[in-house]
Amino acid sequence: MLIKLGIIAGIIVFGGIIFSDEIKSFFPNSSGETFDLLKDDISDLSLIASDSIENKIDSSIDKIVDKTSDSISTTISDEINTAGNKISNEISDVKESSQQIIKEKISNFNLIESIQSILTIKN
Repeated sequence: MLIKLGIIAGIIVFGGIIFSDEIKSFFPNSSGETFDLLKDDISDLSLIASDSIENKIDSSIDKIVDKTSDSISTTISDEINTAGNKISNEISDVKESSQQIIKEKISNFNLIESIQSILTIKN
């Protein structure tokens, strides 16, 4: 109910501002200063309201940017950590398989057969 009254009062005040010349012609005895003061008050209120709205929009945009940048930073960090872990695991797997192959080659290496095969190739 209070909102409806506020809207009606706003419409009346706004209409008074727009049609102030017509109102002055209908009511010539009323003070013109009252309308001018009313116009000034409404102008001041509109400036305050627009500044408040600007500040709220700016703070909302700042919050959105902060949340977005935090989310992006977290996602990038997670992806880098995942990639680093995969690379580390691959390196460990290659290291283990290389060590296994080298151990097998060393354990299967027969020095005497190698020397004999070298000597037979030269002859």
